[in-house]
Amino acid sequence: MFPHAGPPMYHHPWWGFFGGLLLILLLAALVGVMVWAVLRLTSQGAARSTGQTLAVPAQVRTDTALEHARYRYARGEIDRDQFLLISGDLGAPVSATPPPAPPAAEQPEA
Repeated sequence: MFPHAGPPMYHHPWWGFFGGLLLILLLAALVGVMVWAVLRLTSQGAARSTGQTLAVPAQVRTDTALEHARYRYARGEIDRDQFLLISGDLGAPVSATPPPAPPAAEQPEA
């Protein structure tokens, strides 16, 4: 055997645990980055080969005032005519003309 070339080295016993944990975390991060890169490149490559562009989902903007009017209509605080008036004033697309009112039920004579 070869003799030691210097003073003995002291390693703290916790270094073995934390060093191993650090190595595992770094390896997991490296594998994660590699998987992300492969998925990213293959999805863009498939879109390029078919001539498609990657579609970015459109941002859906909600009008809070119109949403509030919908809630009031759903709770029965306003009737249909008021709701249509409010939504038309707020610029919402107006649906088809409202259906005709149901005929009034006949009251039997007593």
